[in-house]
Amino acid sequence: MAQYITGIKNEAPFFFFEEISKIPRGSRNETKIAKYICDFAEKHGLDYLIDEHCNVLITKKATQGRENEAPVLIQAHTDMVCEKNKSSNHDFINDKIRLIQDGNILKADGTTLGADDGFGVAIMLALLDSCEISHPKLECLFTSGEEIGLVGASLFDYSNITAHKMINLDSAEEDTVIVGCCGGVRTRLTCPVKIENGSFDGYKIFIEGLFGGHSGEDIDRGRQNANILMGKLLSFISERGEIRVAYVDGGDRDNAIPRECESLLVTSAPLPEIWDEACDYVKSFITAKEDENISIKLEKATTSTVFSVDDTKKLIKALSVRNGVLQYRSVPPILPKISRNLAKVRTMDGVLEIGFSSRSYLEKDLDSCTAELDLLADTIGASTHHHERYPGWESPSSTPLVTDWVRAYRSVKGKEPKITLIHAGLECGIITGSVDGMEAISVGCNVHDLHTPYETMEIDSMDRIYDIISAMLSIKSC
Repeated sequence: MAQYITGIKNEAPFFFFEEISKIPRGSRNETKIAKYICDFAEKHGLDYLIDEHCNVLITKKATQGRENEAPVLIQAHTDMVCEKNKSSNHDFINDKIRLIQDGNILKADGTTLGADDGFGVAIMLALLDSCEISHPKLECLFTSGEEIGLVGASLFDYSNITAHKMINLDSAEEDTVIVGCCGGVRTRLTCPVKIENGSFDGYKIFIEGLFGGHSGEDIDRGRQNANILMGKLLSFISERGEIRVAYVDGGDRDNAIPRECESLLVTSAPLPEIWDEACDYVKSFITAKEDENISIKLEKATTSTVFSVDDTKKLIKALSVRNGVLQYRSVPPILPKISRNLAKVRTMDGVLEIGFSSRSYLEKDLDSCTAELDLLADTIGASTHHHERYPGWESPSSTPLVTDWVRAYRSVKGKEPKITLIHAGLECGIITGSVDGMEAISVGCNVHDLHTPYETMEIDSMDRIYDIISAMLSIKSC
């Protein structure tokens, strides 16, 4: 079965993980992975449907003697975040993920691994492939576009679902069972800027070497945002001389903390003379050990266009918006309650464009986040477009579904899992809101540093999660 990954108990899930790692499946590039899943269903004689959004639903009949039990929905998303190191020449549109095993750790060669949510997809395929696991009727939903705003889940026709119990395979901690997540909304701020033409001597600035991370799960770890640090650096320079920016380019994915940012500016400030002081100022904001490899470089450059002084001030103001954890929950579990990620900044063709991702468990808090960005836009003469909003979700910690998971977990690991919430978006909110009476949990194996090129997965953890899910499906009360 598995050809590359070794030292495993359950061959099937790792075989399928290797197989899907060969298929490029970044968000909006899910046609091939959807076809692979459909071909799998046909080969196994399973009923399936695929919609125009590349969502795929496969149904597997209950094992003999369990036909009268309630069906179970198992769900994971097929797309992955495509992040890579600058030194990597990986083409996410065409290239397979190059897997590297280091003992019990699985990683990729300079790119995201795609364990988020490849492990979930692989486990679902293995369950559908198995003839040995006892289970009720299974409805396996493979959704698309999760990483760009839970798009596929929000567009699926849930009249095709008969189950009222759901296992979402998109958690990244083996020892937890998730019973709630935050909602989110993305914002695009667009500001027209006045361009001045000429021949200007200036400087390029590069901020690199930050660790980044998942903009929900890692937002409280103190890791710095390269776009925010660029704003602080430009502000520092502007206080010592007139400044005009030619461009700023930082970040890429709305749900990833930016690791790099680049700018070109023209200034009357004595930049070479104050550069060490400027770098020390920026580095004073570094608190996370993972960010200690930050690099801030300065190069001479020329440009034929710059922003006006006033529009440069608008840019700096936008890059100075409140960012990171804005408020913590006041009751356990003590997690971020409201957060914001200044994810992306681009300047091109006379337009400044900035992308934000805001998260909260409560709709009113998401409203306050969008209102704050609307106010910022009004202040600098910009417009905002709020999009891809999705709801939060929270369920009791004592549902039969949770009880069954705890029982199965205990049978495999001999201890109790932690029942908690997560400060990230999960498709559970959309699905439970679309199917009356749907209970849900989210579980998964140990995956670290999601949405970065340093993403890793613990191999034995995926092995155990497969055992736990198998044990849970064998419980007839499920």
